[in-house]
Amino acid sequence: MVELSWFVFLLILTFPFSVSKEDTEVTCVFSQSCILPCSFQFTSDSLIHWIYPITQNSSIHSYYHNKDQLGHQNQSFQNRTSLFLDQLSRGNASLLLKEVKIQDEGRYKCYTSNSRGQQDSFIRLKIEAPVSDIRIHQDGNRITCSSEGIYPQPELTWSTEPPSNTALQNRTTVHQTEEKLYDISSSLTGPDGPDLTYSCSIRTRRNQKTATSRSQRTSLPSAAPEGSSRHRVVSMVMVGAAVAVVTVVLVGKYKMQKLASAQHGGAQNEFTS
Repeated sequence: MVELSWFVFLLILTFPFSVSKEDTEVTCVFSQSCILPCSFQFTSDSLIHWIYPITQNSSIHSYYHNKDQLGHQNQSFQNRTSLFLDQLSRGNASLLLKEVKIQDEGRYKCYTSNSRGQQDSFIRLKIEAPVSDIRIHQDGNRITCSSEGIYPQPELTWSTEPPSNTALQNRTTVHQTEEKLYDISSSLTGPDGPDLTYSCSIRTRRNQKTATSRSQRTSLPSAAPEGSSRHRVVSMVMVGAAVAVVTVVLVGKYKMQKLASAQHGGAQNEFTS
C-alpha cells in the first residue's frame, strides 16, 4: 500500500494538475533551525510531500496514512526535518528544517492532497551567515583585516579618518570552505603622513560590521648639532674644574686650621712647665 501511494505521488509530480502560487521567500541563518511555511485544508486522508530539489523530484519529508513516511527521504535531510503533527488538523503543513546548511538553499515545493483537492506551494529558501566578528591588527605600517564563516560572499572596504589623499592600495583574498562559507582577508600598507584611523568594513546583504585601528608614526629623536655637543662638553669640563678647585681650597684650609691648632696646644704646654 505504501509503494502504491508513492507511485501515485510520482504520477502527480510528472503530470501536475494544480495551479502554482507565487514563491514565498524565507531567509534562514546558517546552522540554526528554520521553518518553511505551508498551509492547506486538512482532512483525515491528507497527504503531504515536501520536495527538494524540485528538478529531481526528491522527497525530503512525506506524510500520509496519518503518519510520517520517510522511506524515500533524501539522505542529506535525514534527522533534520519534521512536521508540526499537533497542528496538521489546523491546516499547518509547515516543515521544520534543523541545522541549516548552505547546500539547503534553493526552491522547495510543498504538495498537499486530500479529498478536497490538491495544492502546490513553493518556498524559496535563502541561507545567510552574517558577519559576526572582525579582527584587525597592525604590524609596523602594515594593517590586516579579516573575518571568517560568512555567506553569501562578503565585500570588504577600507577608509581613513581624516580621509587620505593617497589611494589605499590593498590586497584582498577570499576563500570558500568545505561548508561553502567564505573567509575574507585584506591587508594594506599605510602611507607616510600624519596619524590616521583606519576603518575596515565587511558587509553582506544581511549586515555590516566595522573595525578600526589607529596608525601612529614612530620617529627617533634627532641628533644634537655638533656645536651644541662641543659646548656641552666644555661646560662639563669647566664645572669639573671648578669643583676640583673648591675641593683643593677646602682641603688646604682644613689642614692649615689643624696645624695652627696643634702649634697653639704645644705653646700652652711649655708655659705650664
